[in-house]
Amino acid sequence: MLFYILTIGIAMLLVFLGNYFWFPMDMSLVKVLLLDLMLPFLIVAWDGISATIIRHALPNKWFTRDVKFHHVSKTECKIYEHLGIKFWKDHILELGMFTSFSKKKVADPNDPAYIARFIMECNYGVQVHLWNFLLGFVLLFFFPDYIAIRFILPAAITNSILSIFPLMILRYNVPRLERLYVILEKKAARNK
Repeated sequence: MLFYILTIGIAMLLVFLGNYFWFPMDMSLVKVLLLDLMLPFLIVAWDGISATIIRHALPNKWFTRDVKFHHVSKTECKIYEHLGIKFWKDHILELGMFTSFSKKKVADPNDPAYIARFIMECNYGVQVHLWNFLLGFVLLFFFPDYIAIRFILPAAITNSILSIFPLMILRYNVPRLERLYVILEKKAARNK
């Protein structure tokens, strides 16, 4: 959480300073400040809209463990490990409370249905963060150029950077959950 607050705060400060001191003649201090303060709310609302559409407009079958698009290669996992994901992944904000399914830790590691749901929730999260990574830039088209370039573009870049980390964590966790699911399925088959 601290990482997100610091990143957003630094980005807002840089946008404010850049716009107030770099282009001092064409905007008042109040206008620069108001535009700067609205950015996080605008981006969060935009991300929320895209997340809601992904969650409620798309069929669940697109996010199950069988969908090839969501499969993660060993090479991809190795890249995440080289980036030190094991050390920082627990410090990244997890917003499962909005979907009533926390992905911070596996609550029931012995239930295959729960693990399948966990995988599906991770796949939803991957899509949400992937689209948030891209869609922030669409906001550029809704504002005049002088606002889009000076305010929206830095906010979209910051949003993209902040979307990468949860996307990587979710992709990194899915193969581990898949292995756990296969183990539980084999165990259940033996017990029958």
